[in-house]
Amino acid sequence: MKRIATILTLSITCGLLIAQPGMPKGPGGQYGERMEMMMIWKLTDYLELNEDQAEQLFPKMRNHRKEVEKLRKAEMEFWKPLKEKMADGNELTKKDMDKVLKHLSSMEGEKSKARIEFVKSTSDFLNPTQQVKLLTFEGMMRNEAQKRIKDRYRPGPPGNKQKRKRRF
Repeated sequence: MKRIATILTLSITCGLLIAQPGMPKGPGGQYGERMEMMMIWKLTDYLELNEDQAEQLFPKMRNHRKEVEKLRKAEMEFWKPLKEKMADGNELTKKDMDKVLKHLSSMEGEKSKARIEFVKSTSDFLNPTQQVKLLTFEGMMRNEAQKRIKDRYRPGPPGNKQKRKRRF
């Protein structure tokens, strides 16, 4: 009887441990999907989208994000040799600096162009107010997240050792 209770306890404990979420894997990790779902929910609410608009917007938005991610990867590849050169203790030349400034200007132009084209492509199903809200959404979400983090981790008055409750 004791043996059965021990085996049953161990199997339940192992099952509970396996069912717990693991550590995030890479950028975004397993929680990346949850964050994306929350962002879609917030965006739908913020833009006051109907079903037809949402069905048209989100596939375009995914394509736009892929395009922006390609630009980010290209930018990271550009910086890699310069960082290695500095890490080796080599001084950068004026020619290197001119190259950096030219590349930055080019990359910012490409990012802006991609964003403008994306917003223009939504004119078939979003009204101008929704398009402006779409442009301001990312900054609004970033500010809101920073505010929540500050509020959550701000120390309380001295001597107050209460744990803060999660707000989401």
